[in-house]
Amino acid sequence: MAGQPIQFPTSTAPSINPTENGGRLINAFAEKAPDGGRSAVLIRRAPGLTPIFTAGVGAYRGSLLVGSVLYIANGALVYTVTEAAGIYTITALTGALPGTGLVMMERNMRSPTPQILILHSAGMSQIIAGVVSDFSDADLPSVNSISYLDSYFFFTSQDGRCFASGVNDVTVAGTDYTTAEASPDGLLRAIPAGSYLLMMGTATTEFWSDTAQPTGFPFSRSVVIKTGLYGARAVAGHDAGFTSDVCFVGNDRRAYRLSGFTPTPISTPYIEAMLQAITDSSELEASVYSINGHSCWVLTSSSWTFVYDLSVGEWHERASLGTTRWRAEGSVNAFDTWLTFERGSNQVYAIDPTAKRENADQLVWEVRSNQAHRFPGRFVVNRASFDMVTGVGNDRGISPIETDPVVMISWSDDGGRTFGNPVRRRLGSQGETTPININGAGLTKQFGRQWRLQVADPVEVSLLGGAMDLEARAA
Repeated sequence: MAGQPIQFPTSTAPSINPTENGGRLINAFAEKAPDGGRSAVLIRRAPGLTPIFTAGVGAYRGSLLVGSVLYIANGALVYTVTEAAGIYTITALTGALPGTGLVMMERNMRSPTPQILILHSAGMSQIIAGVVSDFSDADLPSVNSISYLDSYFFFTSQDGRCFASGVNDVTVAGTDYTTAEASPDGLLRAIPAGSYLLMMGTATTEFWSDTAQPTGFPFSRSVVIKTGLYGARAVAGHDAGFTSDVCFVGNDRRAYRLSGFTPTPISTPYIEAMLQAITDSSELEASVYSINGHSCWVLTSSSWTFVYDLSVGEWHERASLGTTRWRAEGSVNAFDTWLTFERGSNQVYAIDPTAKRENADQLVWEVRSNQAHRFPGRFVVNRASFDMVTGVGNDRGISPIETDPVVMISWSDDGGRTFGNPVRRRLGSQGETTPININGAGLTKQFGRQWRLQVADPVEVSLLGGAMDLEARAA
């Protein structure tokens, strides 16, 4: 059994029962290696968070890019952000923003100044000439989402109605509405998806297209699919600057990728079990970003964050230092980068593939192998070797975390329930070639052997594979 490969997952695969797990990727993701390389897959560190600026005071509530101006709702105020030569100018707008929690912000294409609407827990507000003020329309009922497409604002209500504004205006006529009637499931959200407006209820999703109806509602219904939306914020991918598909959590608490009119399930059994455990759908928040050819859909609850890489069809996890979920909330494509926001804070970050930290905190790359076993027999691990890119230290960096970085390696013989104390192996100073081996790693039990590799030091990380030299033993 000498030279048995150690298998590492390309998609994170935890399990409700730890002993069933198929390995994990935490703050790590897999991508195809260059053709002709010594491995088919590389496992790299997920992008870090580089602080860019702070926007006023209070907790993040929402954002919207209008031309070259970024609007950010934080606390009770709205701020504008402009950028020139890497310098950001933040200006607080006049007028308070009511309500609490996250908001929805939309703009139209009114010339020369677009109109901006904000939906919040206390109703709606508008921004006119740099002033935030209350907005209402006697022809609108209580609104639970706003969106924009083809020069119209769209407003949905829980009773299933969707209202359209005037062309590049905020005014609404009482006759300019339609009702999503494929199912008596009301509406949670309307979003643009290409040339279609998706009206998403709790049991169905209706596709509406612009047929330029001269009176009443300007769109007409096209296709209806029998999958609704579980939570109003459990959908993303329609965001400006994101070129991949819309993904959402359906009413059956599975995650879907919408390809044309077809919702394709993408969630794993474990993720579906986690979704089934959610009792308040407002706990779920979805966002997106694109980095180095990877288009990512992020789904966060109060206790976990999973990222679906649409470019390769694989999942990984995010967990910020000291927490079980990602510290980032929301996203917007602005100033030639994807920005995200500190949960409960005014800090704004760039999602940065060159950053090896989250702000000043460690970004701990963690990979757990699949479980190698020969049930009911056991084996002795004479040596385990790990194929990682070495020589990644920086002679001019911080000593020792950048000059002489290490990987911490531990293993589990009880199916991943517990791991032993880790051993340190050097990743090598700048340009150094060094082997990463563990000799005499002991006798396994009936569950076999699972390896855990962790790198907290802020250096480049790349795992190509591993192998074990084994001797078989009877049960």
